[in-house]
Amino acid sequence: MKKVLILSYSYMDRDPRVLRQIAFFESKQFEVYLSSLSYTGNHQFIPLLKVKKGLAQKFLKAILFLFRINRFRLSNFLKNSNVESLNNKVDLVVANDIETWPIAIRLKSKNKNIKVVFDAHEYYPRHFEDVLMWRILHQSFYLYLCNKFIHKADVFMTVCKGIGEEYKKNFNTEYLLVYNAPDFEPELWPNEIDANHIKLIHHGNANPSRKIESMINLMKYLDKRFHLYLMLMPTDKGYLAELKKIASKFDNVTFLDPVPTQEIPRFINKFDMGVFLLDPVNFNYEHALPNKFFEFMQARLGIAIGPSKEMKYILEEQQLGVVSEDFGEASLAKKINSLQIDDLIEFKWNAHKCAQEYSNEGNKRVYEGIIENFKAFRK
Repeated sequence: MKKVLILSYSYMDRDPRVLRQIAFFESKQFEVYLSSLSYTGNHQFIPLLKVKKGLAQKFLKAILFLFRINRFRLSNFLKNSNVESLNNKVDLVVANDIETWPIAIRLKSKNKNIKVVFDAHEYYPRHFEDVLMWRILHQSFYLYLCNKFIHKADVFMTVCKGIGEEYKKNFNTEYLLVYNAPDFEPELWPNEIDANHIKLIHHGNANPSRKIESMINLMKYLDKRFHLYLMLMPTDKGYLAELKKIASKFDNVTFLDPVPTQEIPRFINKFDMGVFLLDPVNFNYEHALPNKFFEFMQARLGIAIGPSKEMKYILEEQQLGVVSEDFGEASLAKKINSLQIDDLIEFKWNAHKCAQEYSNEGNKRVYEGIIENFKAFRK
């Protein structure tokens, strides 16, 4: 039986992209090993990092961050990881998130037969470029990691064309495209619409950088026939409480308890239109093509967005909804208010027509191609 080690610098249980990787390799009869910040499932798991550091280690870390001593910061990170405890007898390592790339290459240095796949969920050299402290503490380190490790991977993949082209331009690397798309839901169909109660839905993390309050304020400009439902993970409880306070002034905004990641398309199928207004404050937000966009589509909803490049291209090509002229709340409200029931019905059926094309089915073909191209996996 072939063996795969999947690495991520995330909480795996809440990382849809990584959960789909696990499911794929299981389906191909790989023995699956995992390492991340946390995991509560049934696979063999080793925490990516050692136990919390003492005061001296925290002080050293602060010095390395502040003075941008990248080579020593990398060495210190590897020292405080569990890289020596990870299984280097695997056939394949899939390294999600830039922090795991050095660990994958360290394992490959001990076993030259290991094939390594880097999965770039973001364009890391400009990850949070809008935040001054991130630029001071982390930007040069991420750039250092990209320059040092990208060319050492056997395969490099990422989430959208815009981010892939930026890596190609700056690091001379070819890339494979794997969308953040959920599994195909063949049993879902567009639901009927109540013309007097058109249900808008936004779901995701309660993250201040996403300015979710803009979607609440959007409701000031919308006709009374529209009602917004927010289903947010409490990743920042203070921010979530702030959002609820803002929404308390509206009678057309309702908060819902979150459901497990895999259940999102089936749960939101009962709504009419997914809404996402994301101010492009950094390069990754400018090129955002997130899980929720494909979950809206899989749920057979119409979609209303700001003019985010990657989402706009697919939405307009497939005629899935409306795109505002700018990222202002009033601009998007104008587009939504102009919609008639027939428009919404058409958007929902167009989503139904392309739900399989923009599902995890396409991603599986990419992974299958990777396996096929590695000679060791064809024995």
